[in-house]
Amino acid sequence: MAVQFKVPHKTFSTSIREVDLNGVKTGGENSLLFMHEETKSCLKPLVACEILTQAPANHPGLLKQAWGEKIYDVAECVKFAEIQGFDLLCIRFNIEEENEIPKSTAQLKKILSVTQLPLILTGSFKRELDVKLLTALSETADRKCTIGVVEEENYKEIAPVIRDCGHNTIARTPIDINLTKQLNILLTEMDFEPDRILIDPNTGGLGYGLDYAYSIIERIKLAALNGDTMLNMPVITFVGEEAWKTKEAKSTAVPEQWGDFTARALAWECITASSMLVSGSNIVVMRHPDAIRYINTFIKNTYKTR
Repeated sequence: MAVQFKVPHKTFSTSIREVDLNGVKTGGENSLLFMHEETKSCLKPLVACEILTQAPANHPGLLKQAWGEKIYDVAECVKFAEIQGFDLLCIRFNIEEENEIPKSTAQLKKILSVTQLPLILTGSFKRELDVKLLTALSETADRKCTIGVVEEENYKEIAPVIRDCGHNTIARTPIDINLTKQLNILLTEMDFEPDRILIDPNTGGLGYGLDYAYSIIERIKLAALNGDTMLNMPVITFVGEEAWKTKEAKSTAVPEQWGDFTARALAWECITASSMLVSGSNIVVMRHPDAIRYINTFIKNTYKTR
């Protein structure tokens, strides 16, 4: 006797908030990402092209090769990314000293003059330095941007300026759902609107903590969809930062069995990105143009959008 099987559909009580990135929106899903029978048609996940304002001495050779001489001119990188058809940019102001802040604000003014694409602006990821850097960037940007990261150790100094300047922010915590919720509560208690917050759960790269990040993002999304309004913000993951610091993506001094170096390095970023997307990340921030194109194609071919 034939048995009919009906695909079970789970209904959640809350949707993920939509966040306006000034030209493109993220979030809004009412189920786990890629569960199309449950989510129906919703906003697609986004890929942000990350551009560093200065290439460090140990910057991977494949990234230097991909960007060419443009890698030493952030405005030229922005123009190149726009020509490639990328629709979201992340500019990382990776300075080392406070006296470099005026140069950073000048670079931001130049970037704002050459592109109208939505911008994510990130700092040095040095907490004390970022207090002054992110404050300066917030005051310099003359249109809505998404600025971060803020952490529990420095949000009190940075978040009020980002809020008052009308920008979104990125709240970063270690890979821990309770700390994520706590920081979101702290931000909203200082009148930061919840629909202007993105969650950064501090991603791990493939082979270097990805499984922990994957499970925490899933837990965040499930808690949010089940009604926790202090966790139902979109998730952003800095994939390029993590993937390109691994030896698999940087080193040729490895066993021959590891295969072609270029294919391996690009795969490292792509697999990290696709895993983060499937776990629930709404935005993945990536660095290599070819990897970005691959993941954009992956999303286009597998995701139902509106």
